[in-house]
Amino acid sequence: MRVLVVEDDLIVTDAITRSLSEHHYAVDAAEDGAIGWECVESATYDLILIDVGLPKLDGITLCQRIRDRGCGTPILLMTAKDDSIYRIRGLDSGADDYLAKPFDLGELQARVRALLRRGTVAASPVLTVGKLQLDPRACQVTYAEKLLPLTPKEYSLLELFLRHPSRVFSCGDIIEHLWTFDDPPQEESVKSHIKGLRQKLKAGGAANWIENVYGLGYRLREGIEANPEQSTQSYDSQLAQLWEQYRGLMEERFAVLHQAAHTSPLSIELREAAENAAHKLAGVLGMFNRDEGTQIARQLEKQFEEQAKLPAEEVRSAEAEISTKSLVRRLGDILNLSGPVETGESRLNSPEMRDSESKVLHNGRSKQSLRSWAVLAVDDDPIILATLKQLLEPWGMCLTGIDNPLQFWTVLSAINPDLLILDVEMPQMNGVALCQAIRANPTWQSLPIVFLTAHQDTATVQQIFAAGADDYVVKPIVGQELLSRLTQRLERLRLLQTLSTKDSITGLANQFYSSQAIEAQFHNHQTTSLAILYIPTLRQINIQQGHTVGNQILKQTGQCLQSSFCNGEILGYWRNGEFMIASSHTTKAMFQQQLSEVVAMLQQQRFETPNLIYRFAVVDYPTDGLTLRSLYQTASLCLEGSIHE
Repeated sequence: MRVLVVEDDLIVTDAITRSLSEHHYAVDAAEDGAIGWECVESATYDLILIDVGLPKLDGITLCQRIRDRGCGTPILLMTAKDDSIYRIRGLDSGADDYLAKPFDLGELQARVRALLRRGTVAASPVLTVGKLQLDPRACQVTYAEKLLPLTPKEYSLLELFLRHPSRVFSCGDIIEHLWTFDDPPQEESVKSHIKGLRQKLKAGGAANWIENVYGLGYRLREGIEANPEQSTQSYDSQLAQLWEQYRGLMEERFAVLHQAAHTSPLSIELREAAENAAHKLAGVLGMFNRDEGTQIARQLEKQFEEQAKLPAEEVRSAEAEISTKSLVRRLGDILNLSGPVETGESRLNSPEMRDSESKVLHNGRSKQSLRSWAVLAVDDDPIILATLKQLLEPWGMCLTGIDNPLQFWTVLSAINPDLLILDVEMPQMNGVALCQAIRANPTWQSLPIVFLTAHQDTATVQQIFAAGADDYVVKPIVGQELLSRLTQRLERLRLLQTLSTKDSITGLANQFYSSQAIEAQFHNHQTTSLAILYIPTLRQINIQQGHTVGNQILKQTGQCLQSSFCNGEILGYWRNGEFMIASSHTTKAMFQQQLSEVVAMLQQQRFETPNLIYRFAVVDYPTDGLTLRSLYQTASLCLEGSIHE
């Protein structure tokens, strides 16, 4: 389980972190409310611990902001102010529990376990599925009363699956829950831990309990029995509810087709309305297990489309009319309708149904969301939007749907989505043209775009990709296919975001990202000590002993810096053996002393190379320079002098 601790007292933070880490929790720490909010925005947590008296953004305000976002993660407030007013304010702000300082770490652990139990498969402190038991207090797992020797990460994996037995977790989800910002693994590492857990469960007698869901991820399978409440929330049940919810809209579309089939001559307006109704029915009926209805609707759409090519004075042939009427009659049987639907028409004339086509289907971040991906869907069919909402939100994708394309640019800027879903054909605006406009916009040109379309012809597909789309899914939507495609796009986006900010060897921020962070401190007029830690012999080591040894040195150096600088310092690796450290919390003299101790620690490590040398230089902003470039030049001159001494 992943926990966020927002506390400005470093002693308290260290004590809580150590205590939680001993029980296999992955812990991120934030020293003020503003940083805490950034963490909540950028990652998913199973529990959040917040101190009330925080700088920049107090704990109660932070709690309110988290709840206003729609996040349902359990929150435990901590404060030295043991006053009923603060307890009431804290609980009213959305906190789940309250703990007054000083507190016993054992009590803290008990409260953490109690909060994590809420909404999980087991109501008792021990998580039990069949003969499998996980005891969070003792951090032990048994099967048939036999102890299983799991590693800390294998234990955490199993706990995650046991607490969410009906959920499939992708590798990205698992990383979000079980690793901290400072220690992100590769996907292969996650698969290795999954393999190890499977082998130990199998050796203990629990074979094939971790299921691999093709294209999506992993879940716990064996021993889980769906209860009635879970069954009513299943996707199939939700689709049945959607069918009843939008039955009136289906009836209206069918009524248009019925009228067009029995009207001769057919006006241009009625023919266009019928073609549009058939197109929309073709796009949704298959989602409700009415595949034959989809095929019939497509045939009707094609027939009305062909009629548009006839000269205005030419009337439909008798054979064409019979064919159209026959198709409409078959479609009515599939919809359980026969002829004009008076009840449907009267219902559709009500204010509620008139509003259903035009309203914006907007939903904030789901309280059950286990991820922070924001998805924007643009489709003029509210049934599609409602179905997408039911399908995607259980997977932690927070969907905002708009059925009026004219609202697109306003909503786009407001929610800043991670992924966009577009329909091809919409009134007022064409989806392909909209995609082209997005790709021409510097702000949004890299936004992943997936199209939904009822068209399968080569020309439409070529238009979609030529406009800059990343992928397309044919209507009617197949849930697993759409989930797989969207998950792959979002996982790739997360990987690209990580690669764009972090150095892959050291795990530190790269030159571009760390430079921006340092310059932001300068813009805020913060006095900053800046250090270059340099390995002048790195190139020689790479030549003589190989890059494997050199990369190991870089990796361990990065880990040492991360463990030594835990007070909000900016750490970066600028390549060629240059590490950058920026601190606004200490004097230049104290910073130099701390770096001397770090270098001494690094020199004591066994890197199996005799010619490893570290050098460092410290400069101050604004004393030694007013720009990052000038400070870097000054520090580099100092380094050159120390190397030649």
